[in-house]
Amino acid sequence: MKNLFIIILLVLESSCNAKDRKNIDAKDLISKKYFVKGMTCGGCIVGVKTVLNKSTELKIADKDIKVGEATLRFEKKNYKKSTTDCDVTKTIESVTEFKVFIDRNHTKKACES
Repeated sequence: MKNLFIIILLVLESSCNAKDRKNIDAKDLISKKYFVKGMTCGGCIVGVKTVLNKSTELKIADKDIKVGEATLRFEKKNYKKSTTDCDVTKTIESVTEFKVFIDRNHTKKACES
């Protein structure tokens, strides 16, 4: 049953990503990598993708999420540096037990507030 749930989430997530992607020129995007401590499996990745997709505050143009890291691309007009970093952190940490950092060694939190 759990596997069926994960498959359904993956299908829904991929269809959401396809319709959210626009033909945006790469020079108009800012890419930001976040290191997510505790995101260790495919189910974790699905959970993070789901909460990011549901966020109304974040305007993410594209995302590449792997075990332990999330590379998010924003249109330049939608990336507000520490404000966006905190919004990403709050979005992920509010519904998961994961912690979001900006370094691979998990020493610098993406949002200090």
